[in-house]
Formats: sequence, C-alpha cells, structure tokens
Amino acid sequence: MKEDRPNWIYIVSLIVFIGLIFIAYFSGVRDYVNDGIIMIFLLSLAFFAWDSLKLKPWVFLLIAFGFLLHNFGVFGFYNDSPLFIQWDHITHFFGELAMGAFVFNYMYRSGIFVGGKLQTFYLCSIAVLAAMGFGVFVEFMEFGGYFLVGEGAGVLGHGLGDINTEFINSEWFNTMFDLIYNFIGAVVGVVIAYFVSRIK
Repeated sequence: MKEDRPNWIYIVSLIVFIGLIFIAYFSGVRDYVNDGIIMIFLLSLAFFAWDSLKLKPWVFLLIAFGFLLHNFGVFGFYNDSPLFIQWDHITHFFGELAMGAFVFNYMYRSGIFVGGKLQTFYLCSIAVLAAMGFGVFVEFMEFGGYFLVGEGAGVLGHGLGDINTEFINSEWFNTMFDLIYNFIGAVVGVVIAYFVSRIK
C-alpha cells in the first residue's frame, strides 16, 4: 500500500458508518441503514481505486465528511435542521465541495494542468462544471426516488428535506436552492484544491 493511502482513514470511516447503521436500525429510521451501506460501498470503491482516482488523504476525508453529513439525517436533521440553514442545503454544499476538490485534484494530478493563467482558468471552470454534473445526477436520483419509494427518509425517500427552504416551502424552490448550493460548494472546493496544489 502506498504511503499516501493510509489504512486508518478507511478503517475510521468504516467504524463511523457502521455505527450510524446500528443507530438507524435501533432508532427505527431504517431507511438510513441502506444509505449507510451505500456510503460504505462508495468509500470502499474510492479507497481501493486510490491510485486510479489519484486521491489524496484530505480529498478522501472531504468525501467521507460529505457522506457523513447526509447520514446524520438519521437524527432527523432533514426535518428539523440544527442550524439556520436547511440540512439538505448543507449536505449539498459540502457534498459538492468534496466533488469540486476531487475533480480538480484528479485533473491536476493527471497532468492536465501545465501552468499559465488561462490554463488555470480552464481547469478550474471544467472542475466546477464536472462537480455540478454530479450534483444534477443526485437531483435525478431524488426525483426517481419520489416515484420508486414515495414518502420516506434517506437518499431516495421524499421528505421535508425535499420541500423546505430558508424562505418558502416549495419543491421547485428547494431544487433550485440545491443547485445554487451545489454551485457555491463546487467553487469553494475547487478554490481549496487549487491553493492546496500550490503548496510545495
């Protein structure tokens, strides 16, 4: 195993998400059992494809953190956010932040970046757009879940997190706010990854 792929980062992630699966099961919010299994599967794919995805530990941690925030929905945060911002929008922001950092890091370490202000602008723009594409896919998944699962919790269930916004409660407004938070998160993630890439 390569030096920049530490085992602990994966083991800790497994322990945390397995713990959340138990919480979901015993608290009766069992939709999040499925979500926990999905997150473990995705993190495992990322970890074992570390070299192919050109991951760095801090990028993996951002991805795991984004997944973790979603699974905190087991505590009812999507229905009643502990912060002044809807929990759905917090998860969209940090999820896209992680994707923006991931895409930029992958492209940068692939040698696409060759220097110069114009190339930097292109690289950052493509990374933001690619990350937002992932966010749109999530919206498609939520839309499909509405037809397949109906009312419920978790990534496919249709609940208050798909309706409430900071201003008015509307599914259309919620979707638009999701996309706005996606954009802001992707930009912040790309900016962070860019400055990390400049650290020698």
